[in-house]
Amino acid sequence: MQTTQVASQRKPCAVFLPTAECTRVSTLFLVILTLLTCFPTGCSRSDNSPAPKNVDAIQHTVFIISENHTFDNYFGTFSGADGATSGLLSNGEWIPLSAMPDAYQGVSLCNSWDCALVAMDQGKMDNFDLISGGWSAYAQGTEKDIPNYWAYARRFTLADHYFTSVHGPSLPNQLFAIGAQSGGAIDNATTSGAGLACDDNSSGTVTVIDASGNRSQQSSCFDFPILPDNLAKAGVSWKYYGAGGGVLTVIHHVYESPSWQLNSATPDQFLTDARTGQLPAVSWLIPPGPEDEHPPASMCEGENWTVSVLNALMQGPDWNSTVVFMTWDDFGGFYDHVPHRKWINSAWARVFHC
Repeated sequence: MQTTQVASQRKPCAVFLPTAECTRVSTLFLVILTLLTCFPTGCSRSDNSPAPKNVDAIQHTVFIISENHTFDNYFGTFSGADGATSGLLSNGEWIPLSAMPDAYQGVSLCNSWDCALVAMDQGKMDNFDLISGGWSAYAQGTEKDIPNYWAYARRFTLADHYFTSVHGPSLPNQLFAIGAQSGGAIDNATTSGAGLACDDNSSGTVTVIDASGNRSQQSSCFDFPILPDNLAKAGVSWKYYGAGGGVLTVIHHVYESPSWQLNSATPDQFLTDARTGQLPAVSWLIPPGPEDEHPPASMCEGENWTVSVLNALMQGPDWNSTVVFMTWDDFGGFYDHVPHRKWINSAWARVFHC
């Protein structure tokens, strides 16, 4: 008999300690995808069904997309991974990565397209001190800070050479998450007042870059095909769980569709759907603002929220047919030591190709 164990939720954080009889369930693949190299009362649940031997058993795919951390920032001391405990400054000096407080109240970290180019310095990864003032980017959480994330990483899979699609902030990377492109966007959108959503009152603008590297400002309302379009055409169910519809609101043909709200829900609804076996085939799940781990938000509170999500899955009927991918959507301005192995000097190309 195989057993699964639900992590214990903590305030403050406490270490996740699986029991001796708790074995890995081969039908769940939890893949923590970290960027720029740039987990409540404990309980257990047994499952008498045989472990499937192939991926055909997967009936549900869940993408959890949190905010703004690099691999070195969260897993730099993880044994066996390509992590770092020190960082390179622009003057050639190496300094130890400092302990990061749970709610990071340091200097506001710059994570724009241009700041990322400066920090990465054509793959040298030595100018992070030039983008945010001093050494504020050179901070690191450890296992004691996020024990459940580390427990998940040990039990399942941790990707240490996974790269953000766009070396910039959330919007272009959130667009990649649903559309495998950013529509040329390289930074977050701004608005003069009415809002970003694709309706008659939209006033959002965003910087885009073309194939020649030329920049311009355009409406933040896009209309390129997205993955949910293909899922719908194939008769595959999907839902986007994010406050207010999240990035779906800037996709014109989705936002203007009278039925789009049937495919969007709150993050809290995911917990209900997971527990009751109502998950669609494909889910995108965006944490609520206070739990999205975007500095200065608490690492611990964000991890607790993720634990509650995965516990709901474990306690529901779809656990043995679900694959979960977790990622942090951009580098957030934090240091990381590994450049992309195919460094592209014409960095704009990464906007258009995963």
